[in-house]
Amino acid sequence: MPSYQNIILDEKDGVAVLTLNNPENRNPLTEETKSELISALDDVKNRSSVRVLVIAAKGSAFCAGGDVKKVGQKMTHEDIRAVMQKSQQLLLRIVNLEKPVIAAVNGDAFGMGCNLVLAADFAIASEKARFCEVFVKLGIIPDFGALYFLPRLVGLARAKEMTYLGNVIDADAAGKMGLVYQVVSHEELETASMELAGRLARMPTLAIGKAKSVLNRTFDLTLSQVLDEEVAAQIFLSHTRDYQEGMQAFKEKRKPDFKGK
Repeated sequence: MPSYQNIILDEKDGVAVLTLNNPENRNPLTEETKSELISALDDVKNRSSVRVLVIAAKGSAFCAGGDVKKVGQKMTHEDIRAVMQKSQQLLLRIVNLEKPVIAAVNGDAFGMGCNLVLAADFAIASEKARFCEVFVKLGIIPDFGALYFLPRLVGLARAKEMTYLGNVIDADAAGKMGLVYQVVSHEELETASMELAGRLARMPTLAIGKAKSVLNRTFDLTLSQVLDEEVAAQIFLSHTRDYQEGMQAFKEKRKPDFKGK
């Protein structure tokens, strides 16, 4: 398994846990960290043994955002484009991963850290978690997919509130507005996240991956396009081991034993 400086990648029982590991600096998404995350996500994608990904963090913060060392630095248009393209490569690795992704949010998720959470399929937040689109305070707009995900998750009015005002949203409010899937006590975060990951890992994850691919684009597709996607997915899935197992288990009136194959 590759060795990283700013992240940790572990795997057990079909679940990969990718942990941000720069707690002294509140786990920022520096250029080095983004490169490591891209490499790790490619590894997760290519490992057939991995069926679910959990993104977690060491320390008291989940992710404080981008590289604070770059704040205030003069950057050329080319510099800005290169930094943002690297961020977008990372984002698309998460969104296009045809495996369920869970964000286990232990503390502050600000700026890009907040948007990293939005990119996950499920976000489970500790009661200590907080969320903020801080970009407006720097005179810029949210990036890393925020303007795509926010209105889909919380509605246009709430998305504008978070974008225009940069308010800090606590875990309770995040749960009520649909920003996160579940809020648990800080002590229960790891257990709750791994329980959901384990449940998903026992599901037919190839089917979940195909559904994820369509759901992530469904607001941009016509009904006819979605129907075409359904046909293509069902044809592909009809040749999988999980489909055969699901059909056999249904006939035998037993619980299916899915393998993600």
